[in-house]
Amino acid sequence: IRPIDNIPLLSFVLRRGRCRECLAPISWRYPLVELLTGIVFAAVVWNHGAAPESLLGMIFVSALIALIFIDAQTHTLPNVITYPLLLFSLLGAAWRGGWGEPIGYNFDLSLIFNVGDVAEPGLNLTRVAIRGGLLIAFAAPSLWLLDRIDLLLFGKYIELEEMGEELGDEMGDPEEVTWVMDAGVMEAGHRRYERTILATVIGGLLAGSGWIFFSLRIGRIDPLALSGSADGLTLGVIGALVATVPLWLIRAIYFQLRGMEGMGRGDVKLMASIGAFLGWQGALSVLLLGSVGGSLVGILLMMQSGRRLRTAIPFGCFLGLAAIVVLFRNVI
Repeated sequence: IRPIDNIPLLSFVLRRGRCRECLAPISWRYPLVELLTGIVFAAVVWNHGAAPESLLGMIFVSALIALIFIDAQTHTLPNVITYPLLLFSLLGAAWRGGWGEPIGYNFDLSLIFNVGDVAEPGLNLTRVAIRGGLLIAFAAPSLWLLDRIDLLLFGKYIELEEMGEELGDEMGDPEEVTWVMDAGVMEAGHRRYERTILATVIGGLLAGSGWIFFSLRIGRIDPLALSGSADGLTLGVIGALVATVPLWLIRAIYFQLRGMEGMGRGDVKLMASIGAFLGWQGALSVLLLGSVGGSLVGILLMMQSGRRLRTAIPFGCFLGLAAIVVLFRNVI
C-alpha cells in the first residue's frame, strides 16, 4: 500500500473503490468511517477552535468510532484500543482539571482529599505527586485484573464458554470446539494481548513517574493548576469506577442466574474509559442512553431471530454512540 492510498476519502475516489494491486473491491465501510470521523472532527474544532481541548476530543472520538464499527462487525472491543484509551482518558481528565474545562462539576473533592489548599505548598504538592502518580500507574493493571476476575470468581472465562456454545451449535462437536477455543483463540490472541498490556503498563509507569517528577519539581508550573489537574485525574478515576462497577455487577449476577454471559468484558472496559473522560455524571448519562438504545434494538432483533434472551447485540456500539452524544452535549 502506497502512502497516497491512505489519504482519507480521496484515495477511495482515486482508486475507484478498488485495491491497487489485486483490484478487489473495497468495502464502503472504510470511506464511511473516514467521512464520519472527519465530520465529528470538524464539529469538535468548530466548538473549541485550535486548542488542546479539540485534540483531546478528536482522539477520544476517533477511538470510539473505531470501536463502534469493530463491535458492530465482530461483537468484540479489542484490548489494543480499550487499554490505551483508559490511560489517555485519565491523562485527558488530568489536563482538563488543571488547564482546560474540568469534569464532575458538582462533586467537591475537598470533602475527601482536602485538596486545593496551598497554605502548605510542600505538603500539598507531596499529596498531589503521590496521588496522581499512583492513579496513573495503576490504570492498566486495573484492566488486567478485570480480565482475570471471571477466572477468580467463577473458575472460567465466561466469554470463552459462551463462544464455545455458539461454535458447538455450528460444528456439532463440543469437545472439538473446546480444543479450538483453548489452542486457537487463546493462543492466537495471546501475544497481541500481552503486548498491549505491556505497552500500556509501561506507558502508565512512565506517565506516573513524570507526574511525580514535575509535581515535586514544581518550578515553573502553577501550583493551583497542578492541584486542579490532580483533582481532574481523581474525578476521572471516580467516573471510571461509577461506570464499571454497576456493569460488572449486572454481568456477574446475570451469569449466576442464567448460567451464560449477558455482557462482554469489553463493554465494561469501554465504560471505564468513557467514565474517566466524561466524569461520573457523563458516565451515568451514557449508561442510560446506551441501555435504552440497546434495549430497543435488542427487542427488534429478538422478534426477528426468535432466539429471545440469547440474541446477541453489540452493546459497545450503543455505549460509543451515547458517549459521543454526551460529549457534545456536556463537554464540547
